[in-house]
Amino acid sequence: MIGRHTLGGLLIDPIDGARPGRLVIEGDLISAVEEDPSAGAEPFLFPGFVDLQVYEPNGIAATGVTAYLQAAQEPMETSDPLCLGLHLEGPFLNPEAAGAIPVEALRDVDLGLLARWLERGDVRLVTVAPELEGAFDAVRLIVETGAVAGLGHTTANCATVRAAVEAGARFATHLWNAMAPLQPRSTGPVPELLLDERVTLGLIADGRHLHPRVEELTVRLAGPGRVALTSDLVATPLLDDNRLTGGDRAGAGLVARMATYGLAEAAMMASLVPARLLGLTDRGRLASGFRADVAVLDPRFKPLETLIAGNTHWGVRYPQTEELDEIPPSTNAPGIGA
Repeated sequence: MIGRHTLGGLLIDPIDGARPGRLVIEGDLISAVEEDPSAGAEPFLFPGFVDLQVYEPNGIAATGVTAYLQAAQEPMETSDPLCLGLHLEGPFLNPEAAGAIPVEALRDVDLGLLARWLERGDVRLVTVAPELEGAFDAVRLIVETGAVAGLGHTTANCATVRAAVEAGARFATHLWNAMAPLQPRSTGPVPELLLDERVTLGLIADGRHLHPRVEELTVRLAGPGRVALTSDLVATPLLDDNRLTGGDRAGAGLVARMATYGLAEAAMMASLVPARLLGLTDRGRLASGFRADVAVLDPRFKPLETLIAGNTHWGVRYPQTEELDEIPPSTNAPGIGA
């Protein structure tokens, strides 16, 4: 357990921007942020990345991800300390927009079943198709229990999407993908989700799921403050027929592509926006009082070290780390899986 130390480089905070400096880490928290031109322009220090949709978490820490939701169609047990809980991507989805999810895994909305799943306490996000019978009641139930209601795998028109948002839905699961295509005379789900400022937009920005201009349209129209980079990470992202089953980039791989909009903007989309969606008020920034979750990358966005709660979870302690006087670690900060 590390007591007190500093970490220097280019600090990249979604609010304060990018500037050379040092983090003072005491126990599991950032106790101070010191701007220091002598710290240099590398490595890049990002707040740990938060991923809302991971199917295959093996090796996820090696991408700079310090917290994630395990994606599944039904509840499952998880033991990874980085896992914040479950993202149930279904099973209450539209079979006509199933995407890579097997149609046989889908079912009609069952409020009793959903209530039992939510009682587990580890379900943090549930995606539903709003056009299904009972979907609005499902959204209300999800929100009442403190989880996030997401909309996805849908062919709903804008009026139905708007009603679901009014009922409490606040997340668009991989916007554009597995949704009715945008048409000039139709009222599909994408325009309403893009235009409603209450909705956080999940974006699989891996270069495969969306054309770069579609990514740009989304970021420029909604702004980085509404976009949450999600990996949809799976073991086998591409089948023999070129059908996508999920993503093959996470954390630093997504940030590297989206850094074209600015380093602070990339940190906003990869760290702060998903943290805020989940109500994690102590993550997503490099700021005093925040948990010392840090992704250390080189200038080419290659991961060097991943710190979780002040400790090296993956990689090797970066050479610019400086040990300070040892003090007992904090005992009142939330644990890794909180």
